[in-house]
Amino acid sequence: MSNLAGAQAGRSWPSRPIKVIVPGGAGGVLDAMARKLYTNLGKTLGQALVIENRTGANGLIGSLAVKTAAPDGYTLLHSTASSMVMAEALNPDLSVKTLRDLEPVALTAVGGVLLAVHPSVPAKTLPELVTLLRSDPKKYQSYGSWGVGSNGHLTMEWIKQRAGLTINHVPYKTTPALLTDIIAGVIPIGWVDVVSPLGFITQGKLRGIALSGTVRSPKLPDVKTLSEQGYPFTATGWQGVFAPKNTPSELLDRLHAAINHELVQPEFAESLRQLNIPPATPVSRQEFTKMITDDLAAWRKVVVDGNIKPE
Repeated sequence: MSNLAGAQAGRSWPSRPIKVIVPGGAGGVLDAMARKLYTNLGKTLGQALVIENRTGANGLIGSLAVKTAAPDGYTLLHSTASSMVMAEALNPDLSVKTLRDLEPVALTAVGGVLLAVHPSVPAKTLPELVTLLRSDPKKYQSYGSWGVGSNGHLTMEWIKQRAGLTINHVPYKTTPALLTDIIAGVIPIGWVDVVSPLGFITQGKLRGIALSGTVRSPKLPDVKTLSEQGYPFTATGWQGVFAPKNTPSELLDRLHAAINHELVQPEFAESLRQLNIPPATPVSRQEFTKMITDDLAAWRKVVVDGNIKPE
């Protein structure tokens, strides 16, 4: 599209509803945040933003749909670090490469995942857990996550590399299935999202040990981050918006500004806190792109150092 055509498209956009592809199931954390954000954004832009849930292949099905869509500002992707940079770090031959095939539009949320244990596990901090795993490796042979290449899996592999642990990974298909087994003591250690386990933690059926990322969770203020517990790792989980490659820069800039406007609204920030998601500080498109580049390098090093292979 020429610069002139792009400018003309920017002036008339949006003249019809915008489709937002979310590679997560309806009712999940990703879907819940997206619905709050795009309901508000639709009011600002004067057009509805219609969410379409496309699950499967750790987000690849949703990413492919946006990669092949027309670059006209009417198809967007709302995805996660797990589906974008971690998946690519695990398998560099994926059919969708984040920065090659998509345009980063805006960072919408930043946060980590939770290392949780059954109450019978005596450790209350990450250093205590590391000491326990070293002293009794036969008793604590396995930990769970929601899949190979997930945020929890790669984060634990990084901790294993740093601490010299030998605990084995057990991949689950879903977080609810993993939570059920942690609560039952079948696999007493696992990485889960920061929303699903809140009720179980309140009831004393689970204990939070550590959070990945750089910020604590609003509803788990006493659970310290990895960095706070002596394991400094800055790559984090996040949610962000992407558009097809070659979308006119004027449209990208307008979208970026509109999304960042919503992020700083007090009502929206509070709705995220209620979901236990730390509100993101707006960053430029260039800063978001650099974050993706840096995260790809950090996660790729974890994969290579750990000789981790895709399923």
